[in-house]
Amino acid sequence: MVSLDPVLSEAERKKELASKLKLMSSDQEEHIAEVRAQEAGLPYISLVTFPIDSDVLELVSKTRARETDAVLFYHQGKDVRVGAVEPRSEKVQELMKDLIKKFGAAPVLYLISRRSLAACLARYRREAPQEAVLEGELSVNANEVTLAGEAVKNLEELGARITSLPPSQILQAVVVNATIMGASDIHIEPKEKNARLRFRVDGVLQDITNFARDGWSLLLSRIKVLSRLKLNVHETPQDGSFVLRLPLGTAGEENIYDIRVSILPGGWGETIVMRLLSRKMEAVSITDLGMKERDFQLVQAELKRANGMILVTGPTGSGKTTTLASFIKAVNTPELKIITLEDPIEYRLPGVQQTQIDHAAGYTFAKGLRSILRQDPDMILLGEMRDEETAETAVHAALTGHLVFSTLHTNNAAGAIPRLVNMGAKPYVLAPALNLIIAQRLVRKVCPKCAEEYKPDAAIKERIAEVMAGVRTDVFDPSRLKNKKLTILKAVGCKACVNGYKGRVGAFEIFAVDNNIKELMIEGANEFRVQEAALKQGMTTITQDGFIKVLDHVTSLEEIERIAEE
Repeated sequence: MVSLDPVLSEAERKKELASKLKLMSSDQEEHIAEVRAQEAGLPYISLVTFPIDSDVLELVSKTRARETDAVLFYHQGKDVRVGAVEPRSEKVQELMKDLIKKFGAAPVLYLISRRSLAACLARYRREAPQEAVLEGELSVNANEVTLAGEAVKNLEELGARITSLPPSQILQAVVVNATIMGASDIHIEPKEKNARLRFRVDGVLQDITNFARDGWSLLLSRIKVLSRLKLNVHETPQDGSFVLRLPLGTAGEENIYDIRVSILPGGWGETIVMRLLSRKMEAVSITDLGMKERDFQLVQAELKRANGMILVTGPTGSGKTTTLASFIKAVNTPELKIITLEDPIEYRLPGVQQTQIDHAAGYTFAKGLRSILRQDPDMILLGEMRDEETAETAVHAALTGHLVFSTLHTNNAAGAIPRLVNMGAKPYVLAPALNLIIAQRLVRKVCPKCAEEYKPDAAIKERIAEVMAGVRTDVFDPSRLKNKKLTILKAVGCKACVNGYKGRVGAFEIFAVDNNIKELMIEGANEFRVQEAALKQGMTTITQDGFIKVLDHVTSLEEIERIAEE
């Protein structure tokens, strides 16, 4: 019998019960697969959380993996390993023969569950363009993409186009235009008499249009079908996903998006939020993150370390994953084994073994990290440290010859230390483990095509000078504010941007955990003393870094004030 906390709401009770039943069902499926393996005299393995190199996985095409119900999950020299649901089938035997010819060695054959097979198929980055459209996929033809592109001149015209379409075509128009505008999220919110559509572009929600509730109802049903969610469930949150395929050029290439769907009950109906994750999205270079020279050199030095921990902090949506992915891209070489544990996988990193959290299967950050450490990695990217067990294991890994990258939710860099201590990390153990702490926010860049220069008045200069007071002169020269030719930029707006902004960069505060800060940690110093020591080291706060970007014509004064208020 499953017992539930009596203080939980009815919706929470149902969700927790469903999660536990799913976990029980998953365990039963793996147990059956293990028994079948014993009866067949074959080794069994669960690949649900096994760290698989995507380059290895894709040595067998996704089409053939589906046809044979088998995947190539490991290859190192003559050591080749294959997992199959039905190892004795003719198709699997044909695959084995082909692999022997390819590698010059007989692969070791494992029996796996269908759940393992599904987990592996989801990790493919590339798919043959001739593959048939499957359930859970939305394909858009080239003509529809062209028509959508012609309509995107401004938000008003986009809203008019969507509301003029037949209901059956609204979803295609919404997702295509969202990708064209570079939106990260789509929000569809029902109201009393209509529904509202918004896109999150460069971190800020933009109103697109309002449309009839009939259109919202059709959209909801279509999205639920694509995401394999229950059509008759309206009072419980549901999460799902589907794939969007968009044609690229005339060579038959596609841009594939993983669309993660969240549906939440509300007063006027179910709210839909869709996150767009492009499989072609590559990690940016460190030079494109927006770090000033002092910060860039400090990061470069710390990335050369063989062990320790680099932490990136900030709220959700502040670009932490992008920063860590750029670090991994910078250090990734064939001589290193790098394994990631993410929730979800956002960037595909060639040569890196990436694994994904599966809460329904009980595969948490803590359990995944312990599994990763048994894989003999040199570097580990841990998507987030959420609890005492994860933090303790990560600190131990950093002290035992691994370079660990991870994130925390704190407002500033100095706040990461008391946060870890509150999670159970002992200061005398934490101090030698930490190498570098970064806090960041994302600021919108002023569109270069329509930005207007203007001379800041005395009040603006005084405000900037007040914020920049105390910054080391080798980091910021205060005489810049006395230059009579000084100008800053104003966001205006044109057809090439959204409200005068296009793209984003980071605003950072970064400090190395040097001997002085280590001593403060062991003494139990509070956040303010750590911040003071970091500022003496040359760190600038996020707001100070933002004002430097204003003076460098990267962003606007209004954007930095918005970030500072947040």
